[in-house]
Amino acid sequence: MNMTFAEKKKSIHKADRGVNEMKPNYLKKYIISSYILVWALIIFVAGPASLVFHAPPVIMWIVRNLIAWSPTYLLLIGWKYFRPDETRTAFVKRCFSGKVKLLPLLLSFALTFGISVLSLFLYSIMKGKPMLSYIDLGTTALPLSIFLSLTSGPTGEELGWRGFMREEFNKKYGFLKSSVCQGLVWCFWHTLLWVVDSDFTDWRAIPYIISNIVVITSITILMNIFLERHNNLLYSVLLHFGFNIIYVFLDADIGFFVILTALYLVITPIAVWIRNKFVEKMSAEKGR
Repeated sequence: MNMTFAEKKKSIHKADRGVNEMKPNYLKKYIISSYILVWALIIFVAGPASLVFHAPPVIMWIVRNLIAWSPTYLLLIGWKYFRPDETRTAFVKRCFSGKVKLLPLLLSFALTFGISVLSLFLYSIMKGKPMLSYIDLGTTALPLSIFLSLTSGPTGEELGWRGFMREEFNKKYGFLKSSVCQGLVWCFWHTLLWVVDSDFTDWRAIPYIISNIVVITSITILMNIFLERHNNLLYSVLLHFGFNIIYVFLDADIGFFVILTALYLVITPIAVWIRNKFVEKMSAEKGR
């Protein structure tokens, strides 16, 4: 019996859906594995180092850096389980294939660093104190602090999050939905740290967690705007570093994070609007 066009289309759709259901979900495997690994390292490595062996601050910083690199060495060591159809070398080359331009590179750092500085400035006005009164250089030498900050999340996480995970989410969704999904995965990867490595354990934990969700998701969107145009992880590394570096020295209360959240809620939609206008302009020019 001959099938109608609608029946044929429905049959093809079912077949495609069956193939997709049979295809391994490499992204899901990577996300679950990264969560299990980081939580295990925090509980069984960072915990004993701090509570049992009472490691000094610099040693604990190095331990945290090793943990921050877990998304990258999980990806590279377990490569065949997450991207069996490609070599590691080809993937890494592609992640850094975009041409590096000095001005956008500096802008990627200045954007997140500037938002944090502006937040601190507004917070200091609100409190009626100088900005520098909220900066504590600590006991670690400044060059070492900067080096340890750079070699933590900024260099340790980006190959996994903005390299592998971004590509996988981009296959499924458009720019904004993909970016939000990436941001939420990255955000909740820090969940255990909100409990064991935060000064806000009372009512302030609620606005602090909300701030983390909003800010980390917003930063992911900003990163992806840069990476969409300049396909090189150096941009996200510097943007990540620009965000992290001030927190090495910051000694401020929850009000700072409330202001920071508000600024990202204003700046990120503006950045997305500019990005969309640029994409529309490029599409129109190609269509001519």
